[in-house]
Parts: sequence; C-alpha cells; structure tokens
Amino acid sequence: MESLRAIRRKIGVVKNIQKITQAMKMVAAAKLRKVQGRVAASRPYAEKMRELIDTVAPQVRDLRHPLLEVRKGNRLGLVVLTSDRGLCGSYNHNVIRQAVSFWESQPKEREMEILCVGRKGRDYFLRRGYNVVEHFHQITEDSPFSEVRIVTQAIVGLYTREEKPVDAVYIAYTRFISALQQRPQVVQFLPLAPPRPEEEEVVGNGYRPFPVEYIFEPEPEQLLSVLLPKFVNNQVYQYLLESLASEYGARMTAMSNATDNAAELLETLTLQYNKARQASITKEILEIATGAEALRQG
Repeated sequence: MESLRAIRRKIGVVKNIQKITQAMKMVAAAKLRKVQGRVAASRPYAEKMRELIDTVAPQVRDLRHPLLEVRKGNRLGLVVLTSDRGLCGSYNHNVIRQAVSFWESQPKEREMEILCVGRKGRDYFLRRGYNVVEHFHQITEDSPFSEVRIVTQAIVGLYTREEKPVDAVYIAYTRFISALQQRPQVVQFLPLAPPRPEEEEVVGNGYRPFPVEYIFEPEPEQLLSVLLPKFVNNQVYQYLLESLASEYGARMTAMSNATDNAAELLETLTLQYNKARQASITKEILEIATGAEALRQG
C-alpha cells in the first residue's frame, strides 16, 4: 500500500487539475455563448445572400464569371479548418478524419492540394507527407475581418490562378448544431453553382409556377459581379464561425467530463487515504498494546 504522503501528493495534484479543467470549462462556455450568438446572427444573412444570388443569376444571359466556371480535370483543392490548440475532445480528429476519408475516396490519378487553417490540421498533414500548399493560424472571435479576407483570397486563388489552377475546391469543417453536437463534413465550395430557370420546383398540381420578373438597377451582370465576391467572403466567414463554435462546444464538453472524472478520482484517492491512515493507526495501536503486554509480563 502506498504511503500516506504519496497519496496526499496525488490528491493535491488531482485537485489542481480539477481547478484548471473547471476554469477552462467556464472560459469555453463564455466564449461559446459569444460565438454562438454570431453564428445565429450570420446564418440568416448568409441564407438571404444566397437567395439574392439565386434570384439574380438566372437573369444573366451567357453568364461568365471566374467563380462560376465549371472545369473538368484531375486537380482538386481541399481546405481543412481545425484549431490551433488541443484539449477539445475529438473535435480536430473528427474533421481531419473526414478530410482524409475524402482524399482517399478520390481516384488515384487525381492531384490534390491542401490549404490548412489551424495548427492541428497543418501539423497532421505535414507530418504524413500530404501536399500542403499554404496554411494560416486559426481565425478567432477577436480576429478582424481583414484576416478572413486574406484566407478567402488564398482559397479563391487556388481556383482562379493562371498557373495550374485546381478544378474544384472543397472545404472540410465542423457544422455547429449545439454545445453537445457538432457535425464534421466536407462540402464543395467552388465553383459556385447558381440554379437554372428550368430547375424550378414543380408545384403539387403538376404545373410550374410563373417566374417572377424583377427590374434590376444596375444591370444583373454588374450586380452579380459585386455580389459574388461578397458572398464568397461571407460564406468563408460562416464556415470559420461554425468551426469556432464547434471547437468551444467540444472543449466545454471535454473539460466538463475531465472535471467529473477528477471528482471521481478524488473520491477514490480519499477512500484509499482513509484506509491507509486507518491501517497505520491500527498498526501503531497494535505495537503499543504488544509493548505494554510485554512489559506487564516481564
């Protein structure tokens, strides 16, 4: 059985760890509330922006834009959004696993370039020899929007550069559902694919609804050329916010579990300490009683 001093030392260490995990849980919860509010506020804006583009794009004849150009080729770009720090459960592992699964599902003749946002993803792919062409530090809730534009320009640059551009860009990120649920997924980002007029939904009676005519000022071509870059910036910002909220939710859950586990370990160590202390006291009483009996008989 361990000595009382060793058990007391373990109890002190576990108590310190419990204080740290409890503090990290509270910090993650506070940051999550802040970012969660931004996610909830930005989703309607992103949806309305998409709706506006879906309305304007079909009105443009012979639509030509670098972000809408569909190409057939064997070069793909994959953007992986992870965190700079750990201690957030399986958050980074899950999104990296989705990215690796997507990579392995592609035909062998396809070439792929990876752009990482977050140190954890960068370290993983560089250590394993993947083709990482560029990487950025994680965008946090305090980062200025200018940093988001830099990341967006790098992502768009993969698709629009003159020398060996990729033929499609995919983003591996974690969609925020709730503090206890996050969903890692890989989605296609470029090229943007506005719906065609003939793809309108058929109503219940079998007839297509009459298309709504709009009067645009300025012209749809000019309007779309302004909207598309804004939409791309907003979409990347939305992905980054979703990933950040997911990280804080995963960290809060992980630190809550760590705090509970520390409490259980403290109970076990306290019980072990009491048993050892009781055994020590019993041993001392026996030694005193034995000595007293020997004196009495002597």
